Amino acid sequence: MKPTPSILDALELDALPAAEQEEVLMTLNDLIFRGSLVRLIERMDADQHDAFSALLSRDAPEEELNDFLKNIPGSEDVVKETVDELTSDILSVIK
Repeated sequence: MKPTPSILDALELDALPAAEQEEVLMTLNDLIFRGSLVRLIERMDADQHDAFSALLSRDAPEEELNDFLKNIPGSEDVVKETVDELTSDILSVIK
């Protein structure tokens, strides 16, 4: 069975100039972050949601927000789900 290509393989990033590679990677990072954030917020209990809202209200630094999100149970699985879904979507368009 042939392994599923990664997002980077599917997009053939190696064929792009460095500036375009960086732009694509920044876009992918943003899509993965936003998709993961939505899923994590949906999985937060009331206390976690209140704590996250408080961080946003006081304009907490990005590092603090990321540390908080990493401590949500299942956060690594959420990121993997987001990457898998994005990969699947990209592959379905490319094929």
